Amino acid sequence: MTPYETAALATATQTYHTYLAADVIGFLALCASILAGWFLFGQLKTARWTALLALEQDMASRRRHLTEIATTLAGPNPPPNIKEIYEAEKESYLNSVDRLASSILNKNFPEKEMKQDYRDLISATVAQFPDDFRTGTTRWKTVELHQKWQK
Repeated sequence: MTPYETAALATATQTYHTYLAADVIGFLALCASILAGWFLFGQLKTARWTALLALEQDMASRRRHLTEIATTLAGPNPPPNIKEIYEAEKESYLNSVDRLASSILNKNFPEKEMKQDYRDLISATVAQFPDDFRTGTTRWKTVELHQKWQK
């Protein structure tokens, strides 16, 4: 073999090893990306349920506060500004229910499971406050979800 052929063969061998190493590194990077995606998808599902629990706690807290104010309003000698406080708390509670309805309609949570858990809550809320869910309401997501689940 001539010196030129020997040098060319050595260069080709080095190039082959370099490309092989690059392919192995690329394959490992692909595997790492797939594993990271799988892990992050699991984290996303956990974050969704954590957000739902926080929303549920917020709704329960607002509902409890609304009930306390309604009891004070119905009692003897209610404070003079209790009606305004009641309306503000009712607005706050209905907004939290509307956020839940929006999340369900936007498919942030599985609708079948949410329907089992929250159908009664949505129906009871619409029935308890019918004046707040009439035509032209700003809480159209709650109305839309209520109508969808009544079918």
